[in-house]
Amino acid sequence: MRLTFLLALSIAAPAAEAQETSAELYINTALVAEVSYGLNCAVEITGSMEAPDTDRGQVDVFDTPPELSPLGQVVPALLGLGFGVRARAADGVTITGATFTVHHPPFPGRGTTTQSWRASYSDSAFSTHLYRFDFPYEAVTGTWVMHATYEGETLYRIPFTVVPPEAYPGAATLCDPESLLSFAPLPEAEGAPG
Repeated sequence: MRLTFLLALSIAAPAAEAQETSAELYINTALVAEVSYGLNCAVEITGSMEAPDTDRGQVDVFDTPPELSPLGQVVPALLGLGFGVRARAADGVTITGATFTVHHPPFPGRGTTTQSWRASYSDSAFSTHLYRFDFPYEAVTGTWVMHATYEGETLYRIPFTVVPPEAYPGAATLCDPESLLSFAPLPEAEGAPG
């Protein structure tokens, strides 16, 4: 399991708390802005930090924000594939001590259904949270929900549907180097309005 994140602010250890698991997409625009979500094929891990409310007790850290493809909320259950959410706080808002939670179907043989850790959001930097399938037991199909809360208020809730690779057209080549080009922003044409 690789839970990964990038934060421009400090992060404290997570506290256990009950979380709503509704599968409806929700973004609290009064508190967060520029929320995007999608798939990720590659991220450079630069370290890890303790996260006792996760299946493996830690989350990976990265310094460079990973690209999230705009491919939507359907995720093929492929080892090495990540998916996640990128957001910043709304203008004039700083959020320290939020809780980021991933709800998912039970991991076979482990029973884990919820993992969480502390997160912070600034209006001047993005926070990116990913989940990557590193072990076969993690690639469980069904509804996964990434949910951020602060002082009892939902910041965002993004549902994903994880499907078997054969149910996702192009899954076999999704993370091939040529396919990865589709994840990168397209260059603007010379003389195009900008």
